[in-house]
Amino acid sequence: MTKRILEVNVDDNGYSGVYSLIKRVIENKPADYQIDLACLEPFESQQNIDYLNKLGTQVYYIGYPGNKIKKQLKYYEKLQKVVKDGNYDYVHIHGDVANKLYVTALAARKADSGVKIILQSHASDVDGSHRQLKRFIHKSLRGKLVKLADCYVSVSDLASNWMFPSIPKSQVIKIMNGVDLAAFRYDPIIRKRIRKELGLSRKHVLGHIGRFAYQKNHQYLIQVFAKVYAQDPQARLLLVGKGDLQDECKHQVHDLGLDKQVIFYGLSSNTSELFQAMDVFLLPSHFEGLPIVGVEAQAAGLPVIFSDQITSEAKMTNNVSFLPIDETSLSAWQSQVIKDLELGHRDNYDLLSRQKLDITDTVAAFMKLYNS
Repeated sequence: MTKRILEVNVDDNGYSGVYSLIKRVIENKPADYQIDLACLEPFESQQNIDYLNKLGTQVYYIGYPGNKIKKQLKYYEKLQKVVKDGNYDYVHIHGDVANKLYVTALAARKADSGVKIILQSHASDVDGSHRQLKRFIHKSLRGKLVKLADCYVSVSDLASNWMFPSIPKSQVIKIMNGVDLAAFRYDPIIRKRIRKELGLSRKHVLGHIGRFAYQKNHQYLIQVFAKVYAQDPQARLLLVGKGDLQDECKHQVHDLGLDKQVIFYGLSSNTSELFQAMDVFLLPSHFEGLPIVGVEAQAAGLPVIFSDQITSEAKMTNNVSFLPIDETSLSAWQSQVIKDLELGHRDNYDLLSRQKLDITDTVAAFMKLYNS
């Protein structure tokens, strides 16, 4: 008998980490599981929808382009219809703030009192504008998540504390974000080819993959690179992704006179090869749940520098550092980058496999959820 699961609040905006994770779960799931998506924001790429459709996944847009209040009401109504019509066994709701999980869970419960509801926390703070107001709303509603779901999941202890402080830790299941270790495994042949294609054969490449948004802190990253470049003229910065703050970052790069040293690559569906082109990976985020790109970078054998706002659970290999992201710490980032550029890549496949960080381990954990 086929198990039917609806994954909610999953879209490809900026090729987000949640989308990347769920796509891999769909690609690797057993045949007797039907997984569909309900997205609050429209997909950016029709190709991504077509690809998911070929895998048997239906994608439902339950959002609304109007004002915030009407948007909440519309997606509440639309989700009820999708859940009713879909006859789902499980509704798995992903989110970074409590209000998204709360409203969505209420809609799913009203649509079908028998459906099992799973709430999953992927973050440890709020993004975008009006952050103080968003934090207030989040903290006001997260207590209401108690007894609203059949199962609570987080990607890290930090994400659990952010979303489920009123729920005993023993009742929150932690599922680490696994990746395709074989696809990201260090490959010197691919590295040589991709660096040549990018014109980076003899360069020292600092890399970053992520949306141009407040959370990812690109402005600080560019400041770090400026200091590194002043010391190492062979340094280059490879930025993969897009987002609302991209133009602002381009202006910052231009003002620093670094237009020829910084590559704004755009979106890529083949990030595994781009990791091979890098020499060190930087993620100076203001917050994360458990960054999938951080796992991918370590799978690619790269030295990684995280901000100290990221959970220590993100450290899975030896070549990982955590540094503050204030102005006085720019020199510390500069020094760590210069040091890490000497390390080179390592084959971390076996190490990460033992930690059960392959996507097959994540799929197995998800399937266990859907059989509980």
